[in-house]
Amino acid sequence: MVDQSNKPSVYIGLQKKYESNHLFFNICYGLEEEGIPFDSYLSEDNVNQIAQDAAQKSRLGVGIAVGDDNQIVIQHKKMDVDSPFFKKKIDKYFQAKIMGSNAARLVKGIPIKEISQEDDYYTVSESEIHKENNPITKNTENKTADSNSENKEKLDSKKNKDFRDESDAVNEITKLVMQALKNIENSN
Repeated sequence: MVDQSNKPSVYIGLQKKYESNHLFFNICYGLEEEGIPFDSYLSEDNVNQIAQDAAQKSRLGVGIAVGDDNQIVIQHKKMDVDSPFFKKKIDKYFQAKIMGSNAARLVKGIPIKEISQEDDYYTVSESEIHKENNPITKNTENKTADSNSENKEKLDSKKNKDFRDESDAVNEITKLVMQALKNIENSN
């Protein structure tokens, strides 16, 4: 019989009050989306130490900690306890999902995602739904449709350029960190 207690997984260490928190659940969703298994445990240490312990427990070499006023720390087992791979105070739940995804990406050795301030999903407001179905507002909107579409194209173009700039920076940072980890591994 195979011992499943030490299967390859990312460990998530939680301070007690985060045991049933949405941050924890969203981190799990991010890991699941990337196809990386996880396991969790409770601890009373500070988040940096919890992350370091989680990374040391993980056969994949990556650990996550949640605690200390909504901070999430991603740690690699070869990095110093006071210099984690990534540390951020999370304000929104979708950001915790991205942090889980980034931990999985560290395991895979692929570029991490940017932690955005806005959710990537667009939600249509109730007023927009009523405008689409209202023939009176539909007719008045047609008159300004051309100028609105020009403004939208300019805004979309700027957003795409900003996203490419941020994406290039994230990819470059990820490459540097991965190279540093390889150098550490080669020196041992």
